[in-house]
Amino acid sequence: MLIPCSRTQAVFPGHGIRLDRRTPGFMVWDEHGGTYVLRVEELEATAAAGEPEGGIRLEIPLSCKESLIPALEEFAGQQQLPLAPPATPEFSEQVLLTACHLPGQNLFIFAEEPGLRATRRGEAVELVVAGQFRARRVPCQETDLVIHLTRAAMARLVAFVLSQARGRL
Repeated sequence: MLIPCSRTQAVFPGHGIRLDRRTPGFMVWDEHGGTYVLRVEELEATAAAGEPEGGIRLEIPLSCKESLIPALEEFAGQQQLPLAPPATPEFSEQVLLTACHLPGQNLFIFAEEPGLRATRRGEAVELVVAGQFRARRVPCQETDLVIHLTRAAMARLVAFVLSQARGRL
């Protein structure tokens, strides 16, 4: 499922790397063998110039709710995700894995068990991933960012974004 993504930014000051997507695009939401994946491609790697705080920030614009709401409902239906209304105006979950692939440097930057927080910021839902990021040298084919979630965490994320798009929190 393609979900609009108006901002993608990943900063890893300990590794001197920053990833950005220069234009709005889409985030792929999918399921692979019971693990739910959020994936963003077409990222550009640059040097992180003195940025003290690292982490990942993604934005889902709520201005396109006419297409966002049906897409989320269709995804939840296809995946048979239970959609309970969120109890609070903020979403927070542990995720299974967050990683970025950088083929130009044969670098794999990852964090196991990082935290994912989602909040409404104006007319967007902002997803922030924080954790201890490490790197390994491995062959990679394309620059991308992936976040792996459990089924329950994905169901709560879909319900949270739907609630924000509908203006219920």
